[in-house]
Amino acid sequence: MACRIPRIALLIETHAGYSRGVLRGIARYALARGPWLVDLPAEKFPLSELVLPAARQWDGDGIIGRILTERVARQVLSARVPVIGMDLSEEQLAPGHLLSGISELRPDSHAAGRLAAEHFLERGFRHFAFCGYAGRIWSRRRKEGFCSRLAEAGFSCSVYEPLGHPSEPVWERERPQVIQWLRSLSYPLGLMACNDHRGRQVLEACLVAGLDVPHDIAVVGVDDDRLLCDLSNPPLSSIGFNAEKGGFQAAELLAGLMAGRVRGPQQILVAPIGVTIRFSTDVIAVEDRHVARALRFIRENSRRPIRVGDVVPPSGIGRRALEIRFQRALNRSIHDQIQQTHLEWVSRLLAETDLPLEKVVEHSGFNSLSHLSNVFRRKTGMTLAQYRRHTRPV
Repeated sequence: MACRIPRIALLIETHAGYSRGVLRGIARYALARGPWLVDLPAEKFPLSELVLPAARQWDGDGIIGRILTERVARQVLSARVPVIGMDLSEEQLAPGHLLSGISELRPDSHAAGRLAAEHFLERGFRHFAFCGYAGRIWSRRRKEGFCSRLAEAGFSCSVYEPLGHPSEPVWERERPQVIQWLRSLSYPLGLMACNDHRGRQVLEACLVAGLDVPHDIAVVGVDDDRLLCDLSNPPLSSIGFNAEKGGFQAAELLAGLMAGRVRGPQQILVAPIGVTIRFSTDVIAVEDRHVARALRFIRENSRRPIRVGDVVPPSGIGRRALEIRFQRALNRSIHDQIQQTHLEWVSRLLAETDLPLEKVVEHSGFNSLSHLSNVFRRKTGMTLAQYRRHTRPV
């Protein structure tokens, strides 16, 4: 007798980069551990309008996806199968809500905010802003992560958050307010947008306002939707999540729930994997031209084992003078900056390539695997292998 093939509904839009990553992870799990029969209602209907035709009669076994309205929630729960929601709202997470007992897959938005702050701090910015949406839990978490890291460094942050999630026609009316807000801020400014869509809007507002990007305002988005980012003017830097790994883990969790191996709601956090630097933040916000020259040299030699002495000639001043100016401008030493730049490159190699660790060392700017391992673990709290497992698709 043939075994039943599980039928899964994926209530996930296919047009967004993050969602496509989640879908790729689910597909990888289905190919490796399946087979699964997959329904994609979003191919035919908006997620807010119709999920499963005649859900009570739908002969399915599990659901992963976005649950945007009460109507959708009732339809999903009426199927009486395990459900994993994506990016549940604060209302849906509240005790007593009909969805409060389901599992959830969501990006680690707080960590993404901290990563954006680090990105700007490393570039010497001293003025900061966040542009998001009020009433959106993921936007609030990104704002909190961004502002908390800046506060730790001794800086404040200007915040712009209109109510709702503006559509394009609403953006046309909102744009003058954003322009007025941007013009009221101090420059050079490091601005985090809550997602790539919001980042594109900020870039448009800068263009209309005559503000130079990235020299007046540097902008970083979230989700790293490459098509959206590359079509921005100028191309938008963005923080990416390991969405494919998150999708794989969600599929694995759903399989456990359907088989009865897992009981009770679980939460899967999708980790950010780094900033893809494009033109919108490709700048060093340091007024001291000697420090700026030193920073540029360090960035251009991120793969070489340079030392403090190598940085001095390009700066145009003596070593002691550069060390004093560097500390005053960035609140860290030249050695610390070199090490941080090397570690950023190592992190990218671990996350984006399959290079053996010995080869990573050759391209990292570190002299030995043991030295790199010790520094990396001290700075990140993880071994090289642990970081690779954490950031790569399974």
